[in-house]
Amino acid sequence: MKDKEKLFKLLRESVETPQELFAVEEMIRKVERIMPSIENVSDTQKKFAGFKFYKNIGKNFCCTISIHRFIWTYFNGEIPDGFDVHHRDLNHDNNDIANLKLVTKDEHKKIHAAIKAKRKPDKKSTFTCAVCGHEYEAANRGNNTYCSPECKKFAERTRAAEIKNCEVCGKEFSTSDAARFCSKKCVGEFFKRQEVKTCPICGKTFSDVVSKHRKHCSPECAAAALRRREMRTCLHCGKEFSAQACRTQKFCSRQCFYEHRRLAPRTRP
Repeated sequence: MKDKEKLFKLLRESVETPQELFAVEEMIRKVERIMPSIENVSDTQKKFAGFKFYKNIGKNFCCTISIHRFIWTYFNGEIPDGFDVHHRDLNHDNNDIANLKLVTKDEHKKIHAAIKAKRKPDKKSTFTCAVCGHEYEAANRGNNTYCSPECKKFAERTRAAEIKNCEVCGKEFSTSDAARFCSKKCVGEFFKRQEVKTCPICGKTFSDVVSKHRKHCSPECAAAALRRREMRTCLHCGKEFSAQACRTQKFCSRQCFYEHRRLAPRTRP
C-alpha cells in the first residue's frame, strides 16, 4: 500500500498541466475503484467524469449510452454482447459502482419479470366451463370460456353449422365459420370473374376483375384524376378555395383547421 501511495504521489508531481493532472486522477480513481461524484446540474441534467447526461423520454439519463452503463464501462471496460447492467437495489437513481451488476439479457428479463409478478399478481376468479361444466380458477383476462384446450377444441368441432349459398355457383353448403364459397374452385372463379366498369375521366368502358378496386382505364387517367381540382367552401371562414377532387380537404388553410378544432365543442367527457 505504501509503495502504491508513493507511486501515485510521483505521478501527481510529474505532471505540469491541469489536463494531465485530471488524467492522472482519473487513472488513480479507476485503480482504487473510487467512485467520482455524480453532479446534479438540474432536474434534466447530470454530470459524471466530465460528461453530461440528459434525461430522455423514458426518464433515464443518457449521452451516447445510459449513465449506469457508462459508469460500469468507466471502471470495468466494454460491456460484452448479450449482457446488461443491473441495479442491485432496483433503484435506477443509485448508480454507484457497488450497486451495479453485470448479468445476461435473459437473466435480466427474468429478474424484472419476477419482481413485476410479485408487485402485480394476477387476480384470479372462479369460472364455469361451457363444455364440461367444471368450475375452475383462472386469471380474469376476458377469455375464460373453457377450462382446458381439449374443451375448446371439442367446442370448435361441435359448433353449430350454418347453411349458406355459394356466391359463385349458388350451391348450398354447411359451414361453422364465415366462409362464402363452397370449394377452392369457386374461390378461384370469384377472383377471376370480370365486370365492365366506366372510367370517370374519359368515359371509356373497360373490363376488370371484380375483387379489384380499380376505377380508371389507364395510368394516364389515374394521373389526370389526381391532378383534377374543384372549388370548395371552407367550413371555418366560408372562403372558397381550390382542392384536389380525390381528397377530402374541408378547410382553406391549416390555421382554419386548428381554429375550427379549438372552437368546436368537445364530444368526449
